[in-house]
Amino acid sequence: MIPLVIVAAVIVAEVILAMKWNRFYLTFGLPIFVKRVERLGSLEDVSIEYLQKRTATAAGTPLTFRRLDPNRIAFREGGFGGFFHYAPLMRGLIRRDQGESSVSVIGFANWFIVIGTIVLVVILRRNVVVIAPAYLMAIAILYLIQGMRFWRLSRALREPATEPQTLASQ
Repeated sequence: MIPLVIVAAVIVAEVILAMKWNRFYLTFGLPIFVKRVERLGSLEDVSIEYLQKRTATAAGTPLTFRRLDPNRIAFREGGFGGFFHYAPLMRGLIRRDQGESSVSVIGFANWFIVIGTIVLVVILRRNVVVIAPAYLMAIAILYLIQGMRFWRLSRALREPATEPQTLASQ
């Protein structure tokens, strides 16, 4: 019972840290997705609204973004971290290092999945092999869902942030 309480506490802590946009939590972690994007412009000219539009999907919760400083934009699943649609494996960071002509889109593993996996292995010991295929398949599906969303974001960063003109604005 104690291991399950630990996992639940980690989930609650992560939701709170994400909702409060905790700088350390959003910029540090175990990277499980990294995509470098060639971008000559700085991140200062990237509109948060543009990123939200370009990453919106009909099925998933919207990604929400917060500019941390001129070279870093944090993002996460909207609402309670997306837990009502699926358990998100990652939170993200768009980072530009000084002097580089590219930006990195980084997905940090949410700690509940790391701690949950450790707890599962400890509780089941040798019997973990029985559920390992289903568990790994579930993790792979969740990673694929978020990986595609993070990839879409990296594509949006590569493209110029121009909105097509409407007839009313001409």
